[in-house]
Amino acid sequence: MSKKGKFTILIFLTAVSALGFGACRRAEVDDAENSATKLNEAQPAPINPPPFAWNEISKRYENVKDYTALYEKEEKAISKGERQTIKLAFRKPFDIRMDWLDDKGKIDQTAIYQKGKNDDKVAAKKSGMLGSMAGTLKLDPTDPLALEDSKHPITEAGLGVLIEHIIAESKNPQTKINYLGEEKTDDGRAAYKVEMSNPNGPNLTGVSSARKAFVWIDKELLLPIKVEIYDANGVLLERHVFRDLKPNANLTDKTFEI
Repeated sequence: MSKKGKFTILIFLTAVSALGFGACRRAEVDDAENSATKLNEAQPAPINPPPFAWNEISKRYENVKDYTALYEKEEKAISKGERQTIKLAFRKPFDIRMDWLDDKGKIDQTAIYQKGKNDDKVAAKKSGMLGSMAGTLKLDPTDPLALEDSKHPITEAGLGVLIEHIIAESKNPQTKINYLGEEKTDDGRAAYKVEMSNPNGPNLTGVSSARKAFVWIDKELLLPIKVEIYDANGVLLERHVFRDLKPNANLTDKTFEI
């Protein structure tokens, strides 16, 4: 019985009956409200949709046989987020070459991986005299030495895996998506900017402790060319930028020789 019923229990028996009925009715309303709350919790978060279909990004990437880009990345877990600049070449199904550039734009080190070849090892080599002395190293992609310059193994590098994470978040009912309008990237590319957020995480876009991400989709190519990923406190965890992205560059086997 409700508290109101307790206060009036000594007045009239008929009032008690009325209050009993009211309490039952209140319980029914509470049950209905609880059910509505649970139903709302089960529904996708409110979405301000961007002016493109998410599956169109996957379709565009399906038509990309290979690509090159000047890849810039920052990872808080690696060298306190120091920016790395890398010449990137990728060919499907999964051949990748990464040439790290020094502050003068010269190649400092190279890593090449071809899925299913070379015992699935990464071929890595430093430039200059040190590289000549050490030669080419063959490393497992998850070897600590292979992960010195990235928290993610080379098998997770490139547009393909990034697109998989973005599409997965677009389908996650707990992820709120807001289209923020058009914005030009640093290299002048027109792009659609989208915010993805999920306060409950736990690993937005596949990054540990991530709660929010900003994604820039190239307006012409309809491919992601920039992503920034933040934790719950707004601290930048990772930034990945694909400058001068050139799909279908007709790469040859020679590109993936060290």
